[in-house]
Amino acid sequence: SRATAFLIGLSALVCTQAGSIDQLESSFELIDDDDISITQGSLLTTFTTENWRTSLSLAHTAYDIDYQPVDFDFLGKKTRLKEHNTSLQINSRRTLKEGLWLLLGAGTYDGFTSYRSIWLDEYFKQQYSEPLDPVPGESYVFADPKGYNATVGGRWEYSPGVGYAQLTLSTTEDDVSPGYEIDFEGLQRGDLTLNTHSASISTENILTKRIRSLFELRASETTGRSTRYGAQLSINTALSEKFIWQLRIGGASEDPSFTARYINSKIEYNINEQLSIYIDASYYEDTGEVEDSFLFTNASPELVSRRVGAGLRWTNENWTGRVYIAPFSSRFDNSGANSDFFSNLYKDRDWTVAQIAFGKTF
Repeated sequence: SRATAFLIGLSALVCTQAGSIDQLESSFELIDDDDISITQGSLLTTFTTENWRTSLSLAHTAYDIDYQPVDFDFLGKKTRLKEHNTSLQINSRRTLKEGLWLLLGAGTYDGFTSYRSIWLDEYFKQQYSEPLDPVPGESYVFADPKGYNATVGGRWEYSPGVGYAQLTLSTTEDDVSPGYEIDFEGLQRGDLTLNTHSASISTENILTKRIRSLFELRASETTGRSTRYGAQLSINTALSEKFIWQLRIGGASEDPSFTARYINSKIEYNINEQLSIYIDASYYEDTGEVEDSFLFTNASPELVSRRVGAGLRWTNENWTGRVYIAPFSSRFDNSGANSDFFSNLYKDRDWTVAQIAFGKTF
């Protein structure tokens, strides 16, 4: 697309003008269950020019899914789905004057962004791309998911060295795989493109020599939906010379009935100057996806997920390394009669999450 070509060209121009590279980091992540496997590799570079500090990231995600329709889906058939997503993101910060910065960002991606969207795309493809009998109404459209985003904002140091405020505005356009259903007028198709506009405001404060906090409020509005509001509080605490505790709590709400809550806690122990170990745990719950005013049957039911993991971090003067592994469970509420066709998508799963990352500073 033109947006992708423009962003790639902009990134290349920025890289050629880079004054110095500050950091390079690569990472690999695997999320695996019996019928779904997701792998992602990413590369991040950070560099500075005269007044700009810029980060450029490239990521590639591969999905491997054993698609299994329910037994009473007479049009459905088992198949193996392999999809890929590639994304590019550039974020820059420019110093306007002491204590004031301009924030700019842009990104693009090509491909499905979740295993859920891939599963649903296959379901609707099998149901409606080749109907047994001619169906009036709208025609089926083969999906070509892609999108882009842009961000502008500002950061202000309102209390020198200890207090910061930040405001960002962003817009996103996503070409998605729409949902379908048949009513009295024939085949009806959901939106092919979704536009989202978001705003967030945050304040970051060094409360004491050992405690640092970040509080964020955000609101977003997506095509065909009510405004979603969210809040998050993060606290980093140095309990001692060797122990660091991080806590993050937050939630979101959207009319008419969606609410979500989550908490993540992490404690890290410094074995020595180079080696540390950490344990983290997270909990998430929501009341189920907001039902679309037109398409309701594929909305996800209530969800509870839990994760407990452990990691090892190694650091020296120029290099860093990190490994992490965690079991991760997702539990859905029993699907209702309107969503029985999607019970193999919204089934309970026990995932394994594994991560490895390396970085170098200059």
